[in-house]
Amino acid sequence: MRALANAHLLATQTSFGTTGLSAWIQNNVITIILLLIAATALWAGKNGNISKVVTIGACAVIGVAVLALATTGAATEIGTWLVGLFRA
Repeated sequence: MRALANAHLLATQTSFGTTGLSAWIQNNVITIILLLIAATALWAGKNGNISKVVTIGACAVIGVAVLALATTGAATEIGTWLVGLFRA
């Protein structure tokens, strides 16, 4: 009976949410993505497929740039700058 009371106490005191998961993703996902891209590029380079390595590298740079724009909130400023280039 005491174990049930302790479980009930623990369940009522603990708050559940996704803040821990979202913080972990924000802190580690870019590192994991870059490690996977690097491993793929090294594997393709080992097999002699240099064009694939260059393509993966270029796509990685573009992807990380888009991810950086999305997470920092600078997309509106970049959009305003781009529109300013074409506006007369």
